[in-house]
Amino acid sequence: MNIDLLFQISEKFFLGYLIFYITYILIGNIMATVKLYKRRQSKLLMNQLDHEYYYPVSIIVPAFNESETIITTIDNLLHLDYKIYEIIVVDDGSTDDTAQKVIDRFNMVKNDVPIRLQVPSQPIESAYEISKGGKTIKLIRKVNGGNKADAVNAGINASEYPYFVSMDADEVLQADALKNAIQLFFENDRTVAVGGLLGIANDVVFKDAYPVETPLPKKLVAAMQTLEYGRAFMGSRISSDAFNANLNVSGGFGLFKKQAVIDINGYDPNSVAEDMDLALRLHRHHVENDIPYKIRFAEDAVCWTQAPFSMDDLAKQRARWHRGLMQTMWAHKSILLNPNYGLLGLLSYPYFLMYELLAPFIELLGLFIIILGLYLGMINIPMMLVLMGLYFIFNLFQTMAFFVGRYFIQDYKRYPGEVAKAFFVTTLDAFFFRPYLLWVRLYSVFTYHAKLHSWAPIERSTIEDQSVND
Repeated sequence: MNIDLLFQISEKFFLGYLIFYITYILIGNIMATVKLYKRRQSKLLMNQLDHEYYYPVSIIVPAFNESETIITTIDNLLHLDYKIYEIIVVDDGSTDDTAQKVIDRFNMVKNDVPIRLQVPSQPIESAYEISKGGKTIKLIRKVNGGNKADAVNAGINASEYPYFVSMDADEVLQADALKNAIQLFFENDRTVAVGGLLGIANDVVFKDAYPVETPLPKKLVAAMQTLEYGRAFMGSRISSDAFNANLNVSGGFGLFKKQAVIDINGYDPNSVAEDMDLALRLHRHHVENDIPYKIRFAEDAVCWTQAPFSMDDLAKQRARWHRGLMQTMWAHKSILLNPNYGLLGLLSYPYFLMYELLAPFIELLGLFIIILGLYLGMINIPMMLVLMGLYFIFNLFQTMAFFVGRYFIQDYKRYPGEVAKAFFVTTLDAFFFRPYLLWVRLYSVFTYHAKLHSWAPIERSTIEDQSVND
């Protein structure tokens, strides 16, 4: 192949690659904007269905060395605007005082009632229970399983109710999140899972499980993730939801029909991306057995999670995410371009393959082609700069539109200078954070076998909660 042909092929590939990405995201953004606007108008007109009927829900909180955040998480869960639920804290063999803090704070009593094994998990050593404010709080102490999946499975075994929530121990589940998510099960009884929207909790102040101060985080690393999460969740999950084509129900907050999860033997303890793996196994189980189903996304069911606030911790998190993505997409490769899965197999899966899993290599190839082209004098530099500028402007507009939109759609408070800071962080993201994360993802590929199941701890901080301080 001569060099001219190589550049012609490369030019067409990368142009098509970018055009498809921009089109996909743009359509997703338009659909998200329309849906959010309609939901906002519905709430303003008080046309939301507000009923007194509730499916009972078990909220499972796996915890390993979460002494710093676990009490605040439970206290906030006790403020949920929901009638019937239980809280199950699963202490996964912590080496700190996580379990003792829970026992002491809520005066818990040991419970010797046997727990029925419905899905596989490491042995449960002891169980505690207490009723507080009409809500049951359970503490399960178990042998460490080495992963979140095993801990959630133990929580499923200990759960009493037919629906369960899986969340993390360093999060705040917004008071109306459960009510908003469960509504999708009422709307369609074929629904087996509902994912929620994740917000970044860094520097956010809560009262009774509602955010009362929502500034952009002070640290640039966390601020970048605030913008990134809004762009990612709103830009793709709402549009995918319309076609039952969401690949993932975020591990930060997912609401499930328990029997559907039991039918596929629970979470897979060998999976690093256990949340995405569970969603794809639910898809496959229902498609392969010709069972009608829905996996939904509730954009108004918000769970607030702590983001890494150092570059080192961010790298640990993203490397683990990319290894998990590799493992999961390979395990479920039969979905790719399979018409039986509808747009999940024909659009969502290929999109994740090309723009998430293989993106680091495609970006690296693009850099190589540019450098080679510049060296050989075969690139039209003014045209290249124009295209790069237009792509940057598109990403900037996309991010800022969702950030500014939250003032109008989600009633977030405005802070002086915040729009300018968001503009600066978005620019920094394009020229610093994304190149940095490119190398992190490449590193995760080369260390896949050596570090697939390794777990590097990430620093946490106490969530500010006015209801606790009052």
